[in-house]
Amino acid sequence: MLVQPNSSFAGLSNWYNVLKQECSRVSFIKDLDFKNISELGGLNFDSFNNEVHAHINEMNLEALAKMVETLSGLSMENSSKGLISCQDVYKQYIMNLLDTLESRRDLDFGSAESFQGFLGQLEKTYDHCRVYVRILEPLQAVEILKRHFTLVLPPNGSYMHIPDSSTWQECLILLINFWIRLADEMQEVKSSNPSLVENLTLSPECISSCFTLLIKLVMYDSLSPSQAWAAILVYLRSGLVGDCATEIFNFCRAMVFSGCGFGPISDVFSDMSSRYPTALQDLPHLYLSVLEPILQDLVSGAPETQNLYRLLSSLSNLEGNLEELKRVRLVVWKQLVIFSENLELPSQVRVYSLELMQFISGKNIKGSSSELQSNVMPWDGSAELLSSMQKTEAALNQALPDQADGSSRLTNTLVALKSSQVAVAAISPGLEISPEDLSTVETSVSCFSKLSAAVTTASQAEALLAILEGWEELFEAKNAELLPSNEATDQGNDWGDDDWNDGWETLQESEPVEKVKKECVVSAHPLHSCWLDIFRKYIALSMPENVLQLIDGSLQKPEEVIIEETEAESLTGILARTDPFLALKISLLLPYKQIRSQCLSVVEEQLKQEGIPELSSQSHHEVLLLVIYSGTLSTIISNACYGSVFSFLCYLIGKLSREFQEERITQADNRESNASSESRFISCFGQLMFPCFVSGLVKADQQILAGFLVTKFMHSNPSLSLINVAEASLRRYLDKQLESLEHLEDSFAESSDFETLKNTVSSLRGTSKEVIRSALASLSNCTNSR
Repeated sequence: MLVQPNSSFAGLSNWYNVLKQECSRVSFIKDLDFKNISELGGLNFDSFNNEVHAHINEMNLEALAKMVETLSGLSMENSSKGLISCQDVYKQYIMNLLDTLESRRDLDFGSAESFQGFLGQLEKTYDHCRVYVRILEPLQAVEILKRHFTLVLPPNGSYMHIPDSSTWQECLILLINFWIRLADEMQEVKSSNPSLVENLTLSPECISSCFTLLIKLVMYDSLSPSQAWAAILVYLRSGLVGDCATEIFNFCRAMVFSGCGFGPISDVFSDMSSRYPTALQDLPHLYLSVLEPILQDLVSGAPETQNLYRLLSSLSNLEGNLEELKRVRLVVWKQLVIFSENLELPSQVRVYSLELMQFISGKNIKGSSSELQSNVMPWDGSAELLSSMQKTEAALNQALPDQADGSSRLTNTLVALKSSQVAVAAISPGLEISPEDLSTVETSVSCFSKLSAAVTTASQAEALLAILEGWEELFEAKNAELLPSNEATDQGNDWGDDDWNDGWETLQESEPVEKVKKECVVSAHPLHSCWLDIFRKYIALSMPENVLQLIDGSLQKPEEVIIEETEAESLTGILARTDPFLALKISLLLPYKQIRSQCLSVVEEQLKQEGIPELSSQSHHEVLLLVIYSGTLSTIISNACYGSVFSFLCYLIGKLSREFQEERITQADNRESNASSESRFISCFGQLMFPCFVSGLVKADQQILAGFLVTKFMHSNPSLSLINVAEASLRRYLDKQLESLEHLEDSFAESSDFETLKNTVSSLRGTSKEVIRSALASLSNCTNSR
């Protein structure tokens, strides 16, 4: 019976008797001040709760709980004054134990053994407190049980990685089994209190089912310990909060974000769907629900990129139900397409999303983010899957009817956006490139011409080149898609053979090499007009070495010439009037015989009028290298109208021969190799260029001159330079050079002298053995004829 102490004498007498009894009950509690519990007028509401809380421990628990129950039951004011209940006493006792356990927790868990020890303490605490949990109000009991789940979380949202070992696997099995016990306990509390169902949205039965599936995946090695632990951490920070549908979503999302593959994720979702058929839609909708908030974060500028990478990578392997995997991939792809085509998004966000799509479809655009390359896994699968994605994408937008498929349009959009970023940042803020500008060669050339017209500085020219290189990759991909696969393979095999070519001139003038089985057809680059614009821009900016370097780089694709013949004629024709040697070098890098003859004639005339020009050493080196590489030496020797050019080449050979011998003497004296760029060039001359030049003389029926050069080069006595001695020296020299080429390292291109023409040097090295063999054969034929 509730009483008010001030109501009557009888009431006061009864009240004081109760106080006396309770004071006696708790008198053993050290430092408990009963004045803070009660005063003359009744309970001390100001300090009652604090005094009780301050003395809750295992020894005092029952006495304090009984006292609180008795005194609060006699006071009519306890509810309005916020007086604690006896259940609050038990709750506080349990919370104190958990707080103490958490404070003693090794935050790094140190090792599997220390973690297992911590888990043992946690289970012991639960077993000890379980009887008190049952005393609590149902909602309080559920909150206490949830606290047991989250006690293993690292503080402040940090992430703790664990290794994939059998000991950690055992730890996780123990932990998950403990959590299944907790979930079952929650379910018992919920089932025994029908009124709780209305106030509690939590679904303990569903939680127990999720953890039961998780422990099976861990035990059967379908998930590694690190993946399972990561999933646990993600789930505990978002789960244990909602109904069945919410818990299943949170659990599957945690698996996605922890790097689990599609197989385990689909297994969990399928099992939970069979148990709770009304709670879920399907797996594609689940993935879509996980993806959409991530995409919104991209727009807001606070992206969780790792979660996005893991979501996409979870679909990378062919595992689980392949039909279901296909459906999930399609819906994710479709959502990415819709997102990337939102014109209101910042361009960097669109570029990022398009690059993601490129990576997962197995394509890689030059200059893409290294972060994507290291984090995003391409989607494996059959052509049917990729075709379905492309058809889905193409159906979303028909803005570019000329495109072969949706994948081409995606690439167009990505390249256009990246090009626009470069153009706006480096050339002019008013420049913008649209996907339509890149739909055909004609539109691309027209757009590039406008960009080129705005370029006035070297840095802008470099930006223009970066744009063109991106477009080049785009059109290469288009051409590859148009070629039948067997045709592309055949061409690759033919042109990949280093022995096919002795230079452009050799292919056209000398006898065919037996290894060449088919006639090689050379076509112009699709964007040859754009490359011509780049060349003209570099020449106008006094950067001719860039032109040579770009043409040299194009030699890696011998089936394709970088500009057409009429364009090359126009370019070299203009240069021949101001810089004949530059025009000659460009012509020697291109396969156009008539243009080369024109440039040789101009250089011949200049040499006759002015003698040997005062060019830089590098320019001299480049002329000699390109004459040898291109196979033009035989034309120069056999044509009397190029006598001055031939004399100039012999002058260069003599000069470099002397420098080569001096370099060898210097190295012998110092007993150490000089690694300078000049030294590497001299070595390249002695080991590669000179023997090829001598071989060219032999093939052009200039054996006497060749023999003379070799005897001088080898420091033979001039009095012995008779034809038979010279021929013997020549043969020995070429045999020795052929043998040394077998062990020659391709390190000459590292020289700064050859940085511009490094592919030319590599190509000459690849064909030099055939050149020397041919010269030796010519020597044999000459000997036999005598």
